[in-house]
Order: sequence, then structure tokens, then C-alpha cells
Amino acid sequence: MVGEREYSEENEEITNVTEELPLSARLVVNYLEFEHLINNKSYVAFKEIIDGTGLSVRTARNAINILRKRGLIDVFLDVKERRRYMYRLNFKNLTHDRIDVTPGLYIIDIGLGTLPSMTFRIYRTLRASAVAFYTDSVPTSYLEFTRCTCAMQRLVNYEPQGFEEIVHTVVSNGGSVALVMDSLLDSDVVRPYINAVYEADHEDGRIMMYRVFGVSPIQVALELLMLGREDKVSYRRDSIVIRVITTREKPQLGDYIKAYVLTFNEGNLILKAYDANRGDDFNGLRAYIIYT
Repeated sequence: MVGEREYSEENEEITNVTEELPLSARLVVNYLEFEHLINNKSYVAFKEIIDGTGLSVRTARNAINILRKRGLIDVFLDVKERRRYMYRLNFKNLTHDRIDVTPGLYIIDIGLGTLPSMTFRIYRTLRASAVAFYTDSVPTSYLEFTRCTCAMQRLVNYEPQGFEEIVHTVVSNGGSVALVMDSLLDSDVVRPYINAVYEADHEDGRIMMYRVFGVSPIQVALELLMLGREDKVSYRRDSIVIRVITTREKPQLGDYIKAYVLTFNEGNLILKAYDANRGDDFNGLRAYIIYT
């Protein structure tokens, strides 16, 4: 096995408790998963379920009743509109019995690293991993949310060679290993470990490496730039706060862990580390990504 490629949904085979459900109920589960994990919605209205699944009112109600009886969804009364009920998946009961992915090392960039920003790919990859190594910028609650049975290990507790040996042992036996990190904070930290795996020479060939991405602060910054207005948003990940600010002025950032500047000029997207002492000739709208 040689090389590296982006993770694909085609690389996994999934067997889970939802296979015992009628198709209509599975459609509702899949729709709610998407709304929760991708669109960051905490609750979904009944009309949204109908519109999103294409089910009739009667079929959707029957599906919801089945899911309620199995404890797979929670129902809440909308306090603003007391006749409307809101629905949310109960992830604690929605467990996957088995998730198989192609053996290899999965390099997971958590991006924002908040639970709503976790993608299906990250969720499923962690559920399937035998071992999950994580950097100190990744909160353990992020890993525990997936309820994976993997062994969670701090990356800094291992030398690159020891890390490579574990990866090779697991993959040689048909398993997968996850390396969970924040690429904007941890690129220098993880590089020796990734290089150790890539450069290892074993009789059974090199380990295949896959990249898996969460919702990134860069995506948020680019979206704000495309809107063409000055704005700011912030996200909290455990003890780390990530701020994204779009402005035409040079802000006073104060103390920060790391900061980046994203500019879009003449069709070119440029991301570079922020340097308070370095000037440039670009006077347009900029996006600052700040970790504090």
C-alpha cells in the first residue's frame, strides 16, 4: 500500500441498528443526522422533516412514532409556538454496531473542533478506529462524543518511532488508527509522526494514509469574505476560543496562541501566519483567524 488520499464514503461498510427500521424511519434518522451535524441545528420542526425527506404527513408521523418508541429521538414543545413540536436525535441510543473502514492511518483535522462541526466522516472513522491518538488541542470530550471503543492516547506520550510501530501493528491486523489534530495549531507537532509512518519500510508495504476534515475556520473565514462585509464570529472548544474577524483595518489582537490572515485578491486566496510587525500592500477586506 503506497500513497495518501482523501477519505471517501465508498471506503466504509456500515452495519447499524437503523437497519432494523422501516425505510421511512431511516430516512428521518438520516435527515436529522444531517441537520444536527452538518447544518448545526439543535432541533428540527415537523414541517422541515416532511420537506427534507419527501415523506407524506402520515408516513412521517408513523416514522417518528417508531423512533420515539425506540428512544432514538427526543420531542420538545416549542416554547414560542406552543402547538409546534421540535425533534432531536438521541445520539446516546443511536449506536452503530459495527463500522468497517479500509485499514490505514486516518489523519483527522477537527477544524473548529466543536461537536456541531463534527462531520459524518469523522464520527464514523473514530467509531471504527482501534486506536485514536490526539494532540493537546483536541478535547477528550470530542472523542468521547462518538462513544468509540478505541484506545485514546495522547500523541506526545509517544516518540514518532513508537507511534509508527503501533500504526503498523494495527493496520497489519486489518485495523485502522486515527490521528486527531487541528492543522492550524498542530502541523509542526504531527509532522514527525506522519513522516515516520510514510518513511517506514516494511515487507508488506507502506501504510495507506487518508485525510478526513471537519468544518474549518478557514471555511468560515472564506464565507465571511464572500459576503463582503465586516463581521466577527467566535467558537469555544474547551479552553480554546477561535475568533474569525473580517475587517479592512488592522486589528489589535492582544495575546493569542496562533493567528492567521486570509485574503482574497484578484482571484487568489492567500492564507499566511499573522505577524504584527509585518506590513503588506493589501488594503481590502481581510479575515483574521485567531486562537486564544
